[in-house]
Amino acid sequence: MWQVLVACSGCPEEAEVVVEELDDVDREVCPCGCNYVVLSVSSFEPVYAQRAQLIELPKRRKLSIAA
Repeated sequence: MWQVLVACSGCPEEAEVVVEELDDVDREVCPCGCNYVVLSVSSFEPVYAQRAQLIELPKRRKLSIAA
């Protein structure tokens, strides 16, 4: 997957899109009807997290202030 920062060629709109293939960016169109221009491309790997259990750490003991 790819995360692509695009800008509209007709208005000041910018957006980040996630696509499977870089050729898919050519099919993306701004709501104003103009095509997007690619500004940057980075690989993207989705991470799915399961609900985790909250672990409470023990409180630190009070330390004296060093001089």
